[in-house]
This record gives sequence, C-alpha cells and structure tokens, in this order.
Amino acid sequence: MKSRKVWLIGPQVALLIICFTFGTAHSQDLSGWVGKWFKLNYNSKGYETFTNPTHTPETQSLHRTLYLKVTAWDTTNPNNQFLRCSSYSKDGEEIYEDTVDLIYLGGTDLDFIILCHISGEVRVGFTARITGKGSIEALKSAAFKTLGGYSWQKSSDPISNPRDSIVGGLTITGALISESKLPPWVPK
Repeated sequence: MKSRKVWLIGPQVALLIICFTFGTAHSQDLSGWVGKWFKLNYNSKGYETFTNPTHTPETQSLHRTLYLKVTAWDTTNPNNQFLRCSSYSKDGEEIYEDTVDLIYLGGTDLDFIILCHISGEVRVGFTARITGKGSIEALKSAAFKTLGGYSWQKSSDPISNPRDSIVGGLTITGALISESKLPPWVPK
C-alpha cells in the first residue's frame, strides 16, 4: 500500500518541479517595446461638483489625445517589472508631460496585461491589454485597450471648498504610431 502511494505522489512531485523550473526560468523581456509610440484616446465620463454652488454632482466628460512613448523596460525587481513611459498631451496651448509606469502583470512579449496607478493632483488607475502583431523585433502594429479604469480629483483647498471633486470612469484605446506621424509639439 505504501509503495502505491509513493508511485502516485512521485509523478505529481516531478510535474510540480518541472512546472516550477520552466515557469521561473523564462523571464519576460519586453525591451523590444522600448522606443515605440502609441497614440491613445483618453475618454472619461463621470460627475463633478466644482461648477455647482450647491455641490450637487453634475455629469462631466473629458476627451483627450495622448502620445505615449515607451522609454525603458525595468526589471530591477523581478516581482514588479514595468514599462517606463513618457506621456504627452495638449489642452489648448498648454502641453503636459508625465512619466507613467505600466506594471507588467502577465502574458507574452506580444500579448500582455498591465496595471497603472498615477498619483498626483488627479489620480488615475487602470488595467489594460497590449497586443502586438509581427515579432517583437519588427512590430507591424499594436493595440492598447483598457479593461477598466477610474480618475478622481478632490479640492486642493479643503477649508473653503471641501466638497469640490471630480470622479469618473475612463477608457483608453489606441494603436502604435510611427515617430514620423507625431505632431510637431511632441518631443521626439
């Protein structure tokens, strides 16, 4: 009876060791995305209390075009690998530039999911899927699509405007764009 249990457990232990070895031996390498540009459509719909003297929530929406450049693949911490990106947008004549980290959660070099949290005056968070076609060395096209997201902002003056805030759900979609098609105001 004992030898039968050993024969049943033995293959299971061997399978676990093999899976662990192959699962940890392959480290994800997204360095092929460095230098790539995305043109993204950012849409947010929600509520705000800034413009209403009674602070009753009113619907609001925001649309903005963003240009995102992947600048680095950071693997310093194997448990928290991320794509470091520079984000550029324009509102009227004002140009905004931010650094954004897209935390790698899983997938392959050409099809993976990410998580992003941005803290600042406006807080943003989302998960997204990035899919590429071709090979990592020669990307033919790529798509960026959020799976869900949020944005919110609270009054920076809690004394005189404690109830002023904006909150919304967001979607971000877009595709790879060549550097030659960037608008002139985006630094290359």
